[in-house]
Amino acid sequence: MKSLPGRGNRHKPFLWTRGIAARETLFYLDRHGIDAEPLLSKVELSRSQLAQDAKGVSVAAQHQFLELATIETEDPLLGLHVAAEVDLRDIGLLFYLAASSATVSEALEQLARYAATTTEEIRLEISYSKDQAVLVFRRILLLDEPCGQFSEFGALALKRVLRELTNRDFAPVRVAFAHSRRCGLREVHRTLRCPVEFAQPNDSWVLPQSVMKLPIISEDSQLLRILETHADDLLAKRRISAGLRALVENHLLDLLPSGKVQAAEVAKRLGTSARSLRRQLAEEGVSFAEVLDRVRNRLALQYLEDERISLQQTAWLLGYSEIGAFNHAFKRWTGTSPGRVRRSVGIRTTVNKVAECCP
Repeated sequence: MKSLPGRGNRHKPFLWTRGIAARETLFYLDRHGIDAEPLLSKVELSRSQLAQDAKGVSVAAQHQFLELATIETEDPLLGLHVAAEVDLRDIGLLFYLAASSATVSEALEQLARYAATTTEEIRLEISYSKDQAVLVFRRILLLDEPCGQFSEFGALALKRVLRELTNRDFAPVRVAFAHSRRCGLREVHRTLRCPVEFAQPNDSWVLPQSVMKLPIISEDSQLLRILETHADDLLAKRRISAGLRALVENHLLDLLPSGKVQAAEVAKRLGTSARSLRRQLAEEGVSFAEVLDRVRNRLALQYLEDERISLQQTAWLLGYSEIGAFNHAFKRWTGTSPGRVRRSVGIRTTVNKVAECCP
């Protein structure tokens, strides 16, 4: 079996996903007579795990499995080819929430609201202008594993969902991906039927407002209310299983670039008071300030590995109003400056050492 290029074993936070892309890739390999067992073993997954939809798997394992399958099949467009064959109903709750909505705009709002029932990795942000809507699929944490196949799988799956639910043949104005691609560009453009850009800050779509207003042919307001209740229940269960600290971290990841990292702001998002939030965190043995500090520490080390992100931008992404405050905090975490760490050839050694101290 072929393998991915060597990777370090540094500590990685666990992010949960239902593993839809991994499961559909497994079925695709089965249909094409490719033995998937060695690949599953390599990433410490099993068929039974992928079959147990509600329990889910790790995001990192899913990405690794898709990339290994790409190498094994020698198919650089595997994500697109898998998505082209997916039975859209197998997406589950998110598909039926969208299918019960009134318009494309409402369907996408449902996806944004309930994305966490399917994955902890991505948050969908929707913004509107006079004649366009911009969808940004923002990853809450940067992982080492390549995610290009997953991103392309998701893009085509969403395009198929919207076309089926509206019974209209349309294409986005533009699609952007965070990953790079050197081959297969013509087929990507042909499949998505719009200009496609790679190596961008985030995965994103631009849709015309005319598409956002399209009606969903299977609209069912009564079913939608039932599904929303079920989705709310699933979100509540995810909060309990994840623990409050993990939820606070997730919200901080969204809030950091805005600088709104006060306990009151996070508490508002969680539907509680700042006082209750601090008390419940204390019951888990941690303070709000400690959670914030650890999130900033972890992200700083990741941003410093990407030379495209300046130190000033890193400070801003971490919610600091000035670079001096970031430098001071970083020296407190690591004993050295961010500039020195970036220049250091042994940056990964530093990352490993600090990650062990700050899980």
